[in-house]
Amino acid sequence: MKYRNVTHRMVEAFQAAMLHNGISAGADALGITQPAMSRLIADLQRSMGILLFAKNGRSIKPTQEAHALMAKVQQSFLGLEQIVDFSDQLRKQKLGQLSIGAIPSIGHSILPAVIRQLREKFPDVFISLRVASYIEVARHVKTRQADIGLTADTLSLGDLETVAEFPSECVCIGTEKWLDPRSDHIHVGEFVNKPFIASSGTFQTRLNAWLGANGVQADAMIEASLFQSISDLCLEGLGIAVVDPMTAAKHQKRGGVALPLRPSIGYTVYATAMSDAKLSVPAKELIRLVAAASCAET
Repeated sequence: MKYRNVTHRMVEAFQAAMLHNGISAGADALGITQPAMSRLIADLQRSMGILLFAKNGRSIKPTQEAHALMAKVQQSFLGLEQIVDFSDQLRKQKLGQLSIGAIPSIGHSILPAVIRQLREKFPDVFISLRVASYIEVARHVKTRQADIGLTADTLSLGDLETVAEFPSECVCIGTEKWLDPRSDHIHVGEFVNKPFIASSGTFQTRLNAWLGANGVQADAMIEASLFQSISDLCLEGLGIAVVDPMTAAKHQKRGGVALPLRPSIGYTVYATAMSDAKLSVPAKELIRLVAAASCAET
């Protein structure tokens, strides 16, 4: 006997009947008439050569073969859902995407507002943000997982190049316990006898050199790896610290005190991309918005 080919519509009707416990309810779920649903189920049974539903009084009951088939159908439709999800991702990529890698001091301060502005201007662009260490940001850009990398150090690995710089100045933060909010600045000499919260990494090395050049040795009894954590510690009244201006602005909004430093110490944000990359319009707008945000916080 030659069987007809099984169609996707037949399988869809079978799945609806199984999920909704009946031909009538399955037809309603698919938005088709009950006779049309019955024909699809009958065609499927003829095509497969097995009985899927048996009469049980006035109703029908799935056979053992139907339950076995349903298990396979569920696996198949799960794969179909994954394909649909993937196609949705491809659609978003076709409309445009922008991947950003940033160190925490930038990713946790100005970027949320910057991304909001990007979404307002480019509502169809899919934006991805990875907040990671300097080394990880460099790796993401180099492996093209990020279109733009934002760091406080130049990335000089292989084919990476700096496409924009945003110079600013570091800021001293604390609370009224240690800083006078009425002052227009704090001199480095005033660090003496104030508990200092240090940063780890290359920034602290540069800061120590700056302190030494000004004849000051900070009384550092606490150290933290993230500027955000340093701000949290300062808000607890544990001392003062030197951070980037973006973290300082956020610190001030949270009730802390932030004062310019005298003499000043620079803090530059660098935007990095692959040397052979052609920056998209959203990427260029990102750079413009970061520049504007950096200026606003200084």
